[in-house]
Amino acid sequence: MLQTQKVRLTDYLDERSEYLTQFAEEANAEIDQIGENALKELDEAGARSRMQAFEESVEIEESEKKVADFEGQIEKERNEGLFFKNLGENEPVVKAKAREETERIEQVTKKSAGSVIRRNIYLGLIGLVVIGIVDASTSSTSDWRKV
Repeated sequence: MLQTQKVRLTDYLDERSEYLTQFAEEANAEIDQIGENALKELDEAGARSRMQAFEESVEIEESEKKVADFEGQIEKERNEGLFFKNLGENEPVVKAKAREETERIEQVTKKSAGSVIRRNIYLGLIGLVVIGIVDASTSSTSDWRKV
């Protein structure tokens, strides 16, 4: 009977050992799969960031090229005298714009003059409130229940 129980116990332990071994192998396989997936995702993210950096560098180069072309065009127009010719031809338009601007400035000045008076009134009222607070705090007694 003791021998039979030893055999059963040994069989049970062997069976559990196989089960645990199989479970550990499956867990290792899952961990390896998770690691591989993470590496693939990191590689993809790195490739995307490199692609974005490349696209941004291409955009920067295009912008620099446009700026260089524009500067070249301005230099060419200056050399041909067109730049200064255009300034002279638009003189009546510039004078009209200057008149409009002076009228706007006068209107804004009139509006702000009203706000200066209002500001001074508010400052005076704030000063009266501050004086009242200071007076109340200096002349009050230490008994706060009477307040």
